[in-house]
Amino acid sequence: MSRGRTTSELAALALAVFAAACSDPVPAHGETSSTSSSTGGGGSSGSAGSSSGVGTSETSTGAADSGSSGETGDGPGPEAAPLCAGGLPLQYERTDVGDPVDADALALATTQYLDLLDEVRYFALARERVHGWPQSDPRGRYWFGTWWSGVTVVKQDGMVTYRHEDHGADNNGLRTGPLLEGVCYAAALWQRPEDLALARTMARGMVAWIRAMERMPDDPDGPMLCRAFYPEPITATDDGRTIAIDYALNRPGVDADPSEYVHVPANPDWGDVWIKNKRSKDDIGHMLRAIAQSSACMSLDSEPELAADFAELRARYSAWSRRVEDDGWRIATLDKDGARWLPDDLLAYFVDAECTSKLAIRLLGRFDAGELDCGNGIGPLDPAIIAANDHNGNILRSFHEAAANNALLAGQTALAQQLVDGIVVRLDQAVDGFEGVGDPVPHLGEADLVDMLAHAAALGVPLTSREVRWLHARIATALASCADPGLQPMLHVFDAATPDGEYGFEPGGSGINFVSLAALLGTCASPCANPSGRPVLDCDMVAARVPAE
Repeated sequence: MSRGRTTSELAALALAVFAAACSDPVPAHGETSSTSSSTGGGGSSGSAGSSSGVGTSETSTGAADSGSSGETGDGPGPEAAPLCAGGLPLQYERTDVGDPVDADALALATTQYLDLLDEVRYFALARERVHGWPQSDPRGRYWFGTWWSGVTVVKQDGMVTYRHEDHGADNNGLRTGPLLEGVCYAAALWQRPEDLALARTMARGMVAWIRAMERMPDDPDGPMLCRAFYPEPITATDDGRTIAIDYALNRPGVDADPSEYVHVPANPDWGDVWIKNKRSKDDIGHMLRAIAQSSACMSLDSEPELAADFAELRARYSAWSRRVEDDGWRIATLDKDGARWLPDDLLAYFVDAECTSKLAIRLLGRFDAGELDCGNGIGPLDPAIIAANDHNGNILRSFHEAAANNALLAGQTALAQQLVDGIVVRLDQAVDGFEGVGDPVPHLGEADLVDMLAHAAALGVPLTSREVRWLHARIATALASCADPGLQPMLHVFDAATPDGEYGFEPGGSGINFVSLAALLGTCASPCANPSGRPVLDCDMVAARVPAE
């Protein structure tokens, strides 16, 4: 963090960077923006996913400029072993802070956590809600599932329908990424086939966001990412449940800044689909982090089909990452006419201030940092960027986590160590803020800090006693919030006793984000978990108690 500047001066500098980035032409690949900050300081801009402005009508033939390695975006990527396949390569220790947690307190928190998973039927509900295209399709088209936004659960005459509203979904990686991580930890702990099957479904779901953008077989302009996409409505009969998946209101839906509905009439997988264009940065860090952490699923003797799906996930996103770099750190999409387009909106390209974002993409795409030097991942503009709105901080932090994970995945241990140092700085600042011994981090909620701590522990950061106690308090809060009887019908919508009506898709609650509940299992099951940390859960108790349905 820079010294000698006031917060207002930093804010003004950050706004100048982003204002210039939004209004000036995007620099050609290989050129440097005159408003860029030093890459040595690192840091992500975490630009808002809801940036206004429609961009330009510029189209591209799809022939990308050469990237820094000279490879094109659709070239083969380097091989990578599973994350921390031989154990955590970092020798990372922290001095303990706070009163130690004794065995009784650890057992109580573990019991409460496992009770929480049971109370919300966490894994059973995830299997019910995750959807996209069913395996039961008689035509055998590419099946997948994700965790959605923009969905109402409708029960009428006993029939359950997932009705996708006309505004569609945005940033589903915010939800699908952490859910995939947690389900993979569950698979490693309990070795249940249904957990591996759900993880495989979501891995295919992330792949589907790329496949849906293909206008023809071997689309020369790929790979690209959509925000969401909508094939024809279909009825699923997977897992013995009958569910109507109603996409009709999104064929097309209502265009709303910053995205539009685009018709892809001859997609190779699903035929006639409508996509939401202009993928934003909000959830990409979550997705790239999940691709690395999903290695927990591969620590088992898995089915060849599952291994192939996870290999495709990594290969597709590696190729997409190379394409983003080769396009001058710009995120290609389709315009309203279905032509490849590089929007000018800040949500669609990375400025130099977003060093750690670029680094995460570069590491997954080419498995080295190239010329990027992001220091410990905390840039001089971070305070102003985080303070600017309520989502920049999560974007910035998720890309930082993704960069550290993918540094480990690429075997770049020294780089990973440096980035983990920065993650620890973020943790210390966040907990200090909540405990009143430092300034609160702007827009950082309790559930956000739970996510930070869980993802740091899964990456190999040893947690301190005060952090563990803080997590235990949030577990108790989350369990208490589930006592509301009004929550039960939406948790049991398929039960005959649940009346007809409209229900929410995702349960609410306090203390912990629902989709991140299982992320705490990573303290026991992540391949990178650090044995020198204070335990968050009694892992023997966790392994011995399989979740109820």
